[in-house]
Amino acid sequence: MKKLIIAVAAILIGAGGLLLSLSPDNFSILILAIMCIVIAFGFFLGLMPAIKLANGFTIGTMNVEQALDIQTSETWIAVFKLESLFQNRELDKIFKTYRGKIEEEKESEEVESDIEEYINEDFLSLRTWQGLILQIPGILTGLGILGTFVGLVTGISSIGFSSVDAAIESINVLLSGIETAFYTSIAGVILSILFNILNRLIWNYMLRAEGVFIEKFHQTVIPSTEKSARKRLDKELKQIITRLDKLPQNNGFSLSVSGSEYGVRSNEQVMMPQVIDGLKNGEFTFYLQPKVALQTKKINSAEALVRWIHPGLGMLTPSTFIPMLEKNGFITKLDMYIWEQVFATLRRWIDSGIRPVPVSVNVSKTDLLAMDVEAFFTKMLDKYRIPPRNLEIEIAKNAFVHNIKSSSEVAGRLRRLGFKVIVDGFDGDYISVNMLENLEVDELKLDLRFMPEHEYVTIESIFEQARKLNVAITVEGIENTEQITYLKRAGCNEAQGFYFYKPMSIESFEDDLE
Repeated sequence: MKKLIIAVAAILIGAGGLLLSLSPDNFSILILAIMCIVIAFGFFLGLMPAIKLANGFTIGTMNVEQALDIQTSETWIAVFKLESLFQNRELDKIFKTYRGKIEEEKESEEVESDIEEYINEDFLSLRTWQGLILQIPGILTGLGILGTFVGLVTGISSIGFSSVDAAIESINVLLSGIETAFYTSIAGVILSILFNILNRLIWNYMLRAEGVFIEKFHQTVIPSTEKSARKRLDKELKQIITRLDKLPQNNGFSLSVSGSEYGVRSNEQVMMPQVIDGLKNGEFTFYLQPKVALQTKKINSAEALVRWIHPGLGMLTPSTFIPMLEKNGFITKLDMYIWEQVFATLRRWIDSGIRPVPVSVNVSKTDLLAMDVEAFFTKMLDKYRIPPRNLEIEIAKNAFVHNIKSSSEVAGRLRRLGFKVIVDGFDGDYISVNMLENLEVDELKLDLRFMPEHEYVTIESIFEQARKLNVAITVEGIENTEQITYLKRAGCNEAQGFYFYKPMSIESFEDDLE
């Protein structure tokens, strides 16, 4: 680390010293001196901290590997016993906070916090003053331009032809001013390019060191939130199966879960009466997952997601009952029930003085084929007197794939009622962005869960095409800072995912709105 700091400092000092030695006059020396002060400021405030952070990540990676060698089971215990994992004050301080959170979650056997929530690009930007450091190349160039302007003005203002001697002297002053102008301009460009290159190299070096550490940490200490989520789902399904076996046999019950490693059996004849009774008894409800402004993290709207509060099994997530309902077509009954609950909740918010944010509901391909969606939503508008802008309609992508003409016609009629219509589950593949010209929709919902990581680089082009067609894009499935980096570059404004908020009860959502 020390060698790298010395090398970078030597490059900057050498470049500044060389340019100072070549300065043609005192004014150029003044401008160059100011440039050197600015560079020194950038070095101590941004470049050196970045090098130290990179070194901290390297040390952290080594300590994780050593902990793995010492203790192959429960590696997190060995790592968390280290008082100084990174040997860097900033990183160790934030890791201490993360460690406390993990130890709390370990006691409840549910680890949901990811280290990337604490150590990420935003954290690194703040610690290396990137917002200010990125302005330094422009400042250096601006100082060069200032020198150019002063040099030319000085030269031109001295022109006089009252005598031959005066004319010769004027030409000498003019040439001197031009020399100063060109010199300060070129010096500013050289130092600006040099500082920018060094800053980019060090920044990328730091990000690589961070990435290596995060990868090693996920592999050997605590898995990523995505892997943890899969484990939690498997654990939930296993618990459900165990509890099912304990229910009385005359109340037999089974779930249909697609892709479960436990092979849950399907028994529609037993399950459907309980679904029907559940609707009659008000066991089904919805949770709300906020959508936020990517830059400010402020809640803009929310999506309604169905939940089943089963009297014998507790709360069941959609993955445990939706596949069967979609297969037999009963999903339309459940959807209509949830839609009306959303309308009733919006009405209650308005009546109680809560300023509602738009809430979106999901419309499936089966809904469009089996019922008159437009008539149902028209009836709800009349019944609950809700401004259409308070409810958004997310139509599943496969509805457009199955029958683009009729689906687009329904979407158009819903838009004319005043609803915002969104294509849900878009992944940049099955529906070409260029086809949006023929779709009557307001927005696409890009789901990163369906998008391989190596295709994230295409996000910018997707947003660019959508902007040309005047169609907004909301992104869901956001779980880490790497995704946010790509989205910010692409110009994403609205986002949704576990990184910001998990689905929450209506009451919890109302508390967050206040």
